[in-house]
Amino acid sequence: MSSSKPAAGKFTGRVAVVTGGASGAGAAICREFAEQGAVVVIADLNIAAAEKLADELGADRVHAIAVDITDSASVSALAAQVAKQCGGPADILVNNAGVRIVKPLLEHTDEDWAKMISINLTGHFYCTRAFAAAMVERGWGRIINIASIASFVGRPDRAAYCAAKAGALGLTRGAAVDLRHSGVTVNAIAPGSIATPLNAEAKNDENVDWGGETLVGRWGQGRDIAKAAAYLASDDASYVNGTTLTVDGGWVSAKARGGEIHAS
Repeated sequence: MSSSKPAAGKFTGRVAVVTGGASGAGAAICREFAEQGAVVVIADLNIAAAEKLADELGADRVHAIAVDITDSASVSALAAQVAKQCGGPADILVNNAGVRIVKPLLEHTDEDWAKMISINLTGHFYCTRAFAAAMVERGWGRIINIASIASFVGRPDRAAYCAAKAGALGLTRGAAVDLRHSGVTVNAIAPGSIATPLNAEAKNDENVDWGGETLVGRWGQGRDIAKAAAYLASDDASYVNGTTLTVDGGWVSAKARGGEIHAS
């Protein structure tokens, strides 16, 4: 277990909840917030992995709480437990939990569609609704939805995933409007090719060069998403609201046809 001494940082005194925080980019976000002094709640269906990370980061101020974000009652219970266990309600919510099914459109089942929408979109809504009221009451809050480059462009064999992630941007904008003038901001992060377990197959395939397709020439890391989340959750971003920060190495911004870019 790491030291129990609270870290001094921009989030000292804040409570941050990260759904799907036990692994991947979510774990990197939890680590960043903990290092910046926040009381962190790793909210995850995989409670064993969440508890392991909490112990690593410092279990006295990093808490693991089980939640099923597709179950409204489970999310409401999470919000209540956070307030009780952390000495007050959440100041920061990162809706990070997500999954991806990759298969052709005509092979998508009803269950596939429902799973993509319930986890990648409905869960964000449930959590936003459950945590926003206390933020409004206190006059300060940060809600960050993790979207995707698939929010902007069609991706092969990902029709339901693209639909859900595009919906996350609509939820971000709509929630930002409804929570206007409250001191609560709602923004999104759209990751690109990030070297997390979700992309392990492509990352380990020598015939795939997703990192090389970006304008910075590398795969993104969990810390790249964590740093973006830390900015949007901070007072430095108080005038940023209802927007999406694309963290993809420039992949969405610029595309070139074959032969247009010479080797450098």
